[in-house]
Amino acid sequence: MESIQDVVKKYQQGGNNCSETVLKACNEYYGLNLSDDVFRMVSVMGGGVGGSGCLCGALNGACHILGLLVGRNTPEEKTKAEIYAPVKEFYQLWMGKFHASCCRVLKSPANGGPVSCPELMVGTAELLAAFIEEKGLLKK
Repeated sequence: MESIQDVVKKYQQGGNNCSETVLKACNEYYGLNLSDDVFRMVSVMGGGVGGSGCLCGALNGACHILGLLVGRNTPEEKTKAEIYAPVKEFYQLWMGKFHASCCRVLKSPANGGPVSCPELMVGTAELLAAFIEEKGLLKK
């Protein structure tokens, strides 16, 4: 089995943006069988949400994967607290590693950057894989 890093690099080198790369790599790595519609929805999130430089696409893609694993279909299924807690915990871990969630800030030399997109994609996928394993989030 390929490492998560190798899968990420394959999608990144194939021209996918940060959000697409993390989502597609996790889909392949975990055998999630996501539909093309999911990929289409996430494709606009790269470049910090549609190229705006805001929320990092790699983080955004990771949060989509967490939503798939811990989210809900109806409000009756789970409380907001139940679905937000693991995403908030992951976000805090991510911030501990990268120190900013804004694409512009991550890439700015004035803020200790630039952090490269490939570094963000691989680092995010590694962090996410460890988090998913530690929390036992994959349904058997």
